Amino acid sequence: MSKRRGMTIKQETSKVRKIIKSRCPTLSVRMGPGTARNFIDIMGSKDEFGRFDASEKRCLKSFGIDTGLGGGVVMDWRDRERFLKKYGR
Repeated sequence: MSKRRGMTIKQETSKVRKIIKSRCPTLSVRMGPGTARNFIDIMGSKDEFGRFDASEKRCLKSFGIDTGLGGGVVMDWRDRERFLKKYGR
């Protein structure tokens, strides 16, 4: 549980998901599986490997998220805190 906001990991992930999906509805944003639940997985819709199309890359770049060359992006707890501080409502 984050001490600063009093929200659980699940609540923080839900908030990040709502913010990203409001601008980029085609992305898949989910909590990491099992012991990786502290991470947020962001996957594209281009193919089965989670690659991003051009509009998704532009959208993520507007949030300051670098997509790199591979498929998908992982946001760790530090990234999540910075994201919520900057874009959380």
